[in-house]
Amino acid sequence: MTKEEQLSIINDTIKKTKYNLKPLGYNLVFWGVLIITMSLFHYFFPQIVQITYYSSLIYWVAIPLLGMVYTTYYNINSGNKLGYETQLGRVIRIIWAVFGLSWISIVVLNLLHDANPVQDILFLLSTVLIMSGVIIRFKPVTFGGVGLLIFTIYTYYVPDINFLLVNVVGITFGMLIPGLALYLLKKDE
Repeated sequence: MTKEEQLSIINDTIKKTKYNLKPLGYNLVFWGVLIITMSLFHYFFPQIVQITYYSSLIYWVAIPLLGMVYTTYYNINSGNKLGYETQLGRVIRIIWAVFGLSWISIVVLNLLHDANPVQDILFLLSTVLIMSGVIIRFKPVTFGGVGLLIFTIYTYYVPDINFLLVNVVGITFGMLIPGLALYLLKKDE
């Protein structure tokens, strides 16, 4: 087998894996829509979300935890329908599972220190998006992660920025648009 044939096989495998990772695109769209909707609802109706001191915390923890349960169920069913798992798919699954556990840890630690977890979560999310995009060689996800990282770093220099609007802009460009690009990917691309 020649070097070119080996590279062709590797590139075909990556293309197939990219297509098989359409559920990742669905997950990015799901989470993008969920977080953007939650952020906008909280921004326009703070009197509903912030009824008590802890109601905002419950809002921002309970709904994402339900989302985690739903996406875990969806991903298990998608994996079962596919019937097999590639090594790249497994790596992506593990990376996102670690993200979920890290998200929970960040929320708990920030709660214990009475700090806002948004910047930490967006930073973690941006690195996971960059890793995922680089691993599957899908530039929109990589660029979305890089854009989210730059946007997150910017928030450290503008401390008065509204984190709900940061979520909307950052998640739109970091997750929603790349997720749509991956989900709508054709098999031969």
